Amino acid sequence: MQNQYSILLVDNDEAFATMLRESLEESGEYRVTVETDGHKALQALTTTQFDLAVVDLGLTDPEGTMVARTLRQQQADLRLILIPLFREEIPPDLADLDIQGVLPKPFFLPELPGRIADALARSVGEGPSTAEEAVPDVISKPTVAAHARVPEERLPKIVQAMTGLADEINADAVILTCEGELIAHTGVLSGDEFRRLAQAVGESWQTSARVAQILGQEQLRFEQSVESGDHMLYSLALAEAIVLSVALRANAPLGMIRHRTKRTAEVMRSLIVTPE
Repeated sequence: MQNQYSILLVDNDEAFATMLRESLEESGEYRVTVETDGHKALQALTTTQFDLAVVDLGLTDPEGTMVARTLRQQQADLRLILIPLFREEIPPDLADLDIQGVLPKPFFLPELPGRIADALARSVGEGPSTAEEAVPDVISKPTVAAHARVPEERLPKIVQAMTGLADEINADAVILTCEGELIAHTGVLSGDEFRRLAQAVGESWQTSARVAQILGQEQLRFEQSVESGDHMLYSLALAEAIVLSVALRANAPLGMIRHRTKRTAEVMRSLIVTPE
């Protein structure tokens, strides 16, 4: 296929790397080479021109930081995405390395193509946008579509309910969205992860609405659970286009998650849906 991007994926976890490769190659837009050894990855760059390299900083022989720096030295225009250690950030000693993206662990597989596309859209020397690096406040500015039904003065109570739910089910993230835009969020994810999760929820809601329209039906409710690897995303509409979602480990019983999320949803509906 024409216009395929060539990606070098360097991760010593072969199963994880294979999952990423298969996910990316499904679209037909990417050709992915997997190397589980840093030395072989550096050698691959001498024979192949890559558009992007994704490097796990957990590599040990040689270390991931050295692999990333050497790849940059060998090909000056190579875009770089780094995978930091679990629940950690890019180490300070790499602050001077020009990177185009970060793939933190844990993350949600549906986010992957978007992260790759964003990195490829950035030129070397531009680095990640400041908006992506910044972690927003736990309350985001309501979208225009949601503003009439989510009065700003009620947001603190909404976030309080969401935080209680996150603690109760041990969720990595609880988000409230309107058409893919964040209204409020709480959890341990980065700002970019919250935004991408919101976009994925918005796309699912829009797909459900289109299906209902095709079938000549009104979309009266939206409820969905999706598992990706060892994580699960459960979403429930509180009102038209306004969706409450929780992201957590997939080993939690879905019945329990649905019950506790719906219980919180009832509290939040009284705060969100303004009486006519």
